[in-house]
Amino acid sequence: MSDATHSSLILRNIAVATDFSPWSERAMQHAMAAARQFGAALHFLHTVRPSEFPFVPDVRPQLDALADRDCKALIGRLNVAHKLDDVEHHCWTAEGEVPDVFGNFVRDHKIDLLVLGTRGRNGISKFFLGSIAQQIFRCVFCPVLTVGPGSPGASARLQLKKLLFATDLSAESAAAIPYVLTVANTWHTEIDVVHVCSSADSNCRRRMESFSRRMDALSNGQTDSPIRYQVLPGQPASTVLDFAKQNREDLIVLGLESRRALYGGPSLSHAYEIVRQAQCPVLSVRSLPTPIADRQVH
Repeated sequence: MSDATHSSLILRNIAVATDFSPWSERAMQHAMAAARQFGAALHFLHTVRPSEFPFVPDVRPQLDALADRDCKALIGRLNVAHKLDDVEHHCWTAEGEVPDVFGNFVRDHKIDLLVLGTRGRNGISKFFLGSIAQQIFRCVFCPVLTVGPGSPGASARLQLKKLLFATDLSAESAAAIPYVLTVANTWHTEIDVVHVCSSADSNCRRRMESFSRRMDALSNGQTDSPIRYQVLPGQPASTVLDFAKQNREDLIVLGLESRRALYGGPSLSHAYEIVRQAQCPVLSVRSLPTPIADRQVH
């Protein structure tokens, strides 16, 4: 029986994007371990983007054939190493640009979690960071787990002892609470809920208390993991990263909303810096966009 029966959420389909590079290798380790933990089907996805070869369109059929070959070789290598034992898996290649490919794939295959490998560079990337990563964050609404070069590899069985939930205390950020509780219930993980507060905001602690009551209500007394709530001064990204490093967190969870940035900064800027520099995987959970008719007018 899968350990997922003890969780508040069930993951049935997990996808991992791969370009067959070392950066995606570490992501695949985490994706395989998560699929095994939750009894989920694992989907390997490789994309061939026409925009990378605008002046040589005739080579695209060859690239598609090479992608299919590399996918088969990848699955063969993982099977020989017994890394896919007891894991239902599928390998897919797709031609197209990031918004269409990832948006359609996540929708059509009912993906519950998308895993990406990152280089951790500032503003540029061969595949997963920079504008590509931001496009992915904007076009998919399933949670995205990013695994950077500072993150450790994953064994066949994940061990998550400490989790940092970085929140701006917004209603959108609360969409991540069920995922935080799922991790806690599955691995008996200690939880640090951290809000970074500017000195100009005197209501931070009151808002944190309200947020903690919301978490307690959602857990319904079913989580026996310790939960610590902290309000810290400083800049959002650097404070979260320093806290995660000093406390040896195994996972950072961010709650995001499609039309609103974490802590109200430029779109995805704080979240992007956390993803780029984190020394552990980062799970970004997006709240679904609110219909215009349902939004409050301030």
